[in-house]
Amino acid sequence: MPVFFPELPARCTAVATVAFDAYYNGDRIICEISAEALNDHFGAVSFSSSDLVAAFERNRFLIETVARAVLPARAPAGRCLLVTADF
Repeated sequence: MPVFFPELPARCTAVATVAFDAYYNGDRIICEISAEALNDHFGAVSFSSSDLVAAFERNRFLIETVARAVLPARAPAGRCLLVTADF
């Protein structure tokens, strides 16, 4: 079944990730990308919430493309964490 990403704002979490929603097999899955991945691959200039979310939004299409590829394997956990090694 395809992965669907609703057009909702991303949000910074208390554990230094940026979270965004996905739906897979009709279930809502929380996807997250680590601050390190945003810094290493997507130009986040600091670990501030605003810089992390801005880096995510600038690169949302590519990040969601990677999430779409790995989500089927990670969905059973109810979340999908993307880290530097995923890119």
